[in-house]
Amino acid sequence: MGRIPDSVIAEVLNRADIVDVVGSYVSLKPKGGNYWACCPFHGEKTPSFSVNPARGIFKCFGCNKGGNAIGFIMEMERLNYPEAIRFLADKYGVNIPDTGYDDGDDLLRKKKERVSGILKEACKYFYYSLYDEEVGRQGMQYARARGFDDNTLKHFGIGFAPDQWEGLYNTVRALGYTDEEMMESGLFTRTKKGNVIDLFRNRLMFPIFDVRDNIIAFGGRAITPVEERKYINSPDSLVYNKQKHLYALNWAKKEKSNQLIIVEGYMDAISMHRAGFRNTVASLGTAFTADQLKLCARYTTNGEVVFFFDADSAGQSAAMRAIPMMCDFLRKNEKSHIRIKIAKVPDGKDPDEFIKVNGAGAFADVVRNAYYVEDYLLDRAYSDNFDKKSGLDTGKYQEDVCLYGSWMNDEIAKSKMANAAANKLGANSDIVLRQMISIAERKASDEDLSRSREASRAKQADMESRNRELPTEGSEITEEANNVAVSDQATNDEIMLFAFAMSLQESLTDQAMLSKTDIIRPSDFAGDTMKTIVSRFFELYDPEFGASFARMMETFMGLTINGEAAEDVMARAYDKACASGSIQTRRDMYLGYLFRIRIKALEEKERYLIDSYKFASEEDRAKIQENLRKITQYKQQLMKAGENL
Repeated sequence: MGRIPDSVIAEVLNRADIVDVVGSYVSLKPKGGNYWACCPFHGEKTPSFSVNPARGIFKCFGCNKGGNAIGFIMEMERLNYPEAIRFLADKYGVNIPDTGYDDGDDLLRKKKERVSGILKEACKYFYYSLYDEEVGRQGMQYARARGFDDNTLKHFGIGFAPDQWEGLYNTVRALGYTDEEMMESGLFTRTKKGNVIDLFRNRLMFPIFDVRDNIIAFGGRAITPVEERKYINSPDSLVYNKQKHLYALNWAKKEKSNQLIIVEGYMDAISMHRAGFRNTVASLGTAFTADQLKLCARYTTNGEVVFFFDADSAGQSAAMRAIPMMCDFLRKNEKSHIRIKIAKVPDGKDPDEFIKVNGAGAFADVVRNAYYVEDYLLDRAYSDNFDKKSGLDTGKYQEDVCLYGSWMNDEIAKSKMANAAANKLGANSDIVLRQMISIAERKASDEDLSRSREASRAKQADMESRNRELPTEGSEITEEANNVAVSDQATNDEIMLFAFAMSLQESLTDQAMLSKTDIIRPSDFAGDTMKTIVSRFFELYDPEFGASFARMMETFMGLTINGEAAEDVMARAYDKACASGSIQTRRDMYLGYLFRIRIKALEEKERYLIDSYKFASEEDRAKIQENLRKITQYKQQLMKAGENL
């Protein structure tokens, strides 16, 4: 099975400066030789998240997450290992050869390709069904009634699922796809008897694309009022996670606009594109998520994200659920530099209805007059608690406005809310502001405690899981082997020897610096963990670059040394090695540790042979004597070499 070459991965890590990579997501502050920030993974007040530019790694001492630039991108962007490599390669200009290599698990890749094939065939089937005069008549009538002309239908790939139980099933089955593959696509369901049938029937179909224009799912809109569910959406699948995508983002991103408009439905998004607002996307039948907001931030650099929530109670409730998430996102992603606004369509209409009645120009004014989050919340707090007969319920208003103000990360926005609320409450604005801050601090304290406990549990689970798949010396990687106790013991000399080996980089195999016999090997180390580390080191080793600490970090993260996280043990040793002086000095230190370890191993073997000599036969005694002679000779060579350092 092919894979991205180690040399390419090493080049990616070499070019992807860890401070630059991490600094694009969190605000780093230099302290000593490292950079520090509050952890983006578990939330905290006191920074325990460290970035070490010399080693090319990050490590949180609160939740124990750590790794190199690739590992960081995997966590932040929710990518798998090959995807993260390609993400960084694109950013830092590293070419990854395509021919002969596949990304990760070959079986999973092939499954995804098969699912993608089914989705493409389904899109064609739905599209042609819509234009079929017999099976697509009702669908086309509905599409025309909604104002969709042929250009719109073609551009968005809109189709129709006929009112048939097995129409799509028979079409796809005839192309050689199995029932299991069809079920993986999310386009089918099973009857009580276990038969596979079409999930979408008698619905207008909207294909959903990812940002690379690949079809990943569908949404189906009922065309008759008798249907219980207006919309049916594809479930999550091998190629689709509804929380991580946005409808029409593949088109909206091409606008390169500093503003992105978010609506709730496919129809609204399409209507707005047709009206000229092609920077519009829609959520996918779920509450808006931080992952989707992260997508918005990526495609609206230094711009605005304008949300349209439905005017009904469900839409407004959705807004109030989304706003705390948005504020939390802005607090954790200071470098996103996006401004979030919430728009209100007059007369309780949705964007589609408003544009049809009032035109694109009037709707542009609605977008332009969108509320900043703090203004929207102030308006909500007042309107929710004001009655025309009894006036403002100041007690409830105070509760709501102080709670909403506590969500604000921006101090100016919080102060603005406090001033506005104080006028209506007849109170001192400083007191209102303190109340907002007090609520925010209590919530933050509760969250910190919860996250601290969660991080502690995660850290403990991480340490307990390490070494589980590490085979002991001479064993195969089997379930039985995993049940054998693994030795993670290592002496200080062994730890420092390997640290100096890493610090020598390409000089380790330079014959002008070291002879071949003086290169470490797994047998120089006693414990299973150190043997595994050394073996992996030489798998990754490149004669031109060596094997960097950042590259080895992926191995360290799964192991312990003397009961402690291997990356922490090796980081301390590596720093000492790198700080010890010139390359020649490090070479001599390396040799000193190597000779001492090998002499100790020879002495242990010598004692064993002497003990065996007492009970050996005459023939075996002769062999033991010869081995002892060779050991003595080799020891003398090592001692002499050590004296000459």
